[in-house]
Amino acid sequence: MTKQSLTVLCVATFAVTVATSIPLFVLYLRSETIRNTVLQDLHVWFGTAFITFALLRIALNRKFVAGTFRQLIRKKE
Repeated sequence: MTKQSLTVLCVATFAVTVATSIPLFVLYLRSETIRNTVLQDLHVWFGTAFITFALLRIALNRKFVAGTFRQLIRKKE
């Protein structure tokens, strides 16, 4: 799996997670129960996929992440 495909997968799964969050949040604000559990299931599964793909991206870019983290620490000192 390439870094570019992981980026596309991260964006796509994040978009679906956000899109399913909106109706779930509206139901929560109205104190209504979820009648369509498919929406909730999609939200959970795509959220889980997003976290997985994001962690894979971080693992593949660990040198960049570590270097950036070191630079941030140096600037604060």
